[in-house]
Amino acid sequence: MARLRSTLPYDPRTDRIAEANWLGAVGRSTIRWLVSTDDLLHTLSDAVASQWTPGLAARETVRRVITTQILYTGVQALSLVSVIAFLLGSSIIIQTNLLGSADGELLGKVLVAVVLRELAPLVTAIVIAGRSGTAMATELGNMKVNSEVLALASLGIDPPRFIVLPRIVAAVVSVVVLMVYFSVVAVLSAALIGQAVLGPSPVELRAGIGRALLPHDLVLFLFKGIGLGTILGWFACHYGLQVQSSPTEVPRQASAAVVKTLLGCVVYDTALTVLFYWFAGPPLH
Repeated sequence: MARLRSTLPYDPRTDRIAEANWLGAVGRSTIRWLVSTDDLLHTLSDAVASQWTPGLAARETVRRVITTQILYTGVQALSLVSVIAFLLGSSIIIQTNLLGSADGELLGKVLVAVVLRELAPLVTAIVIAGRSGTAMATELGNMKVNSEVLALASLGIDPPRFIVLPRIVAAVVSVVVLMVYFSVVAVLSAALIGQAVLGPSPVELRAGIGRALLPHDLVLFLFKGIGLGTILGWFACHYGLQVQSSPTEVPRQASAAVVKTLLGCVVYDTALTVLFYWFAGPPLH
């Protein structure tokens, strides 16, 4: 029996595509992946190159946009980061003590290895991706639907400079600052719970943290903060600008932005951690 087609508008090429062999499917998937990767890289390169676009008035405008984005992305997220950091610092110190009697030195090493090197960068990036990354992608998607990006370009305003660059810079600054803030709150909560419940004094805990810290930790901390912030702002802007003309594309691209951002952050964080342990050696002996 002949296969019935839907009466809805369709592309007649889809019938031939569906009947193609697996090799053709692999080839088309590879081409789509290469094109999407090229578009993703162009979003970042265009934003970086726009820094050297002439125009003093534009620079002042971009600075104001960056300040606004930092206020929303970083400052307004302080309360949420505070709660998460306090709870994680407290739970880590309690779980460590449940493994056995833990002195201040061991607790300090655990805080350095778990909080400063891993949780502070990754949890901060996840919080900002869920809170601000979705908002960025949705905002830019709606701008595309309403032809606001096209209007900016028609007025001679460079969209990568006015839209993408400020959000990437704001994401980097916010992630780095919130990482420092997260680390301080988590360590202070661990010290408070440790002294009140478990026994080790703040002096012992500080001594343990000081002995566990390595000279490479500052470099690792900065590289993770700058890289994670760049990925967050970059991916959110890219997938938001992928919206074409339909409002129904906005939530789909916003969801894709968050998923791809989280995946990129985890991959980047893991890669830096592996390199750190490869060159600096394990912190716990």
